[in-house]
Formats: sequence, structure tokens, C-alpha cells
Amino acid sequence: MRKASNFLMCASALLLGTAQAMGQTPPLRIMPLGDSITYGSGTAGGYRLPLYVSLTNTGYNVDYVGSAYDNPSTGLGSETNHEGHSGWRISTAANSGLHEFILGWLNQVDDPDAVLLHIGTNDTNDPDFEHAIDELDALIARVAAARPYAHIVVTTLMKRGVDDLDSKYVAITNGFNPFVESRVQAHQALGRRVHFLDMH
Repeated sequence: MRKASNFLMCASALLLGTAQAMGQTPPLRIMPLGDSITYGSGTAGGYRLPLYVSLTNTGYNVDYVGSAYDNPSTGLGSETNHEGHSGWRISTAANSGLHEFILGWLNQVDDPDAVLLHIGTNDTNDPDFEHAIDELDALIARVAAARPYAHIVVTTLMKRGVDDLDSKYVAITNGFNPFVESRVQAHQALGRRVHFLDMH
């Protein structure tokens, strides 16, 4: 949960800065988008709960948006919506890829002010993982085109595995995380509201 707490602190700072820069008034609509980390496997509400507490204690009226509402927490009250899908990948033909479903999800909810995107961990199970960063790039572009006024916070991945001998650890640290920031910068250069968050 320590790594999720790091995500909370960084995301909270970015969202508060974004809201202030936009002159945002409540409600602040946030779409948590990703896999089991966003869903909160093993923890009621996942990082969504402490983020909610942090923002509401600062005076914001948080409105989580998304088509899913499982894994709630009593501390979230009615704000149980999210787009956290355990085991899902960035893009896949097996009906479990965010890229293929994101437009439908966005069409079901009020436009988010911010999208928190942490995805790619499950892609390490794919022998074609070397193309995962390109799939992330395409997902960012799809969200940015569909909701150009939303601020999209894109993160590096939390490390999976215990040490540098673990293949998933190596895949994330060598084949994915080093390339996320440059992809975000490319979107920024096109005038898109995309922000980079280094989880480490």
C-alpha cells in the first residue's frame, strides 16, 4: 500500500494544482482509469479513498466518474464510480483492453476534468510487451481527442516483482517506464492537456 500512497500524494498534488490553475469550482470530476491498482484489489476503495479524503479536506466536491462502482468504501459515500478493471491491459483483442472500451465509457459519464491513468502492468504477461508503450501512446491520443478539455495524468508503472532478476520487473523498468515521459511530452507539444507523473 506504500506505493499506492505515493500515487495518492503525487496525484493529489497534481489535481489540486490543475484545479487551481483552471479556476475550477466544485464538483471536480475525476475518472480513475486503469487495472487492479485503480480498482483497489485488496483494499476497499483503493487509492481512490485517501485521494477523496485529501481533496475533500481541502474543500473540493469530488465527483468520481466511470461505469464501474464495485469495491466501494464507506468513506467514499456515494462516490464509488471508477474505471478500474482488474487484469486488463492497454489494448487487446480479448475484450479486456482499455483502448477498445474507453470511448464507450466516456460516453456514459459527465466529461471528466481529470483522468488518472495507470495501465500496463498486465501487459508484461504478453510476449509482445515491447509494443506496450506504443499502445499507451495510442490510448492517450484517443482520450485526449475524445475529451480535449480533460487533464490526463499519465504515470509510470509501479514495479512488479521483487528484484532485477524478475522478468516483469525488468520489463517495466527497462522496456516501459523510461519511455513514458517522452510520449507525454510529445502530446504536450501538440497542445494536449497531458501530464507526466513519475511513480518513483
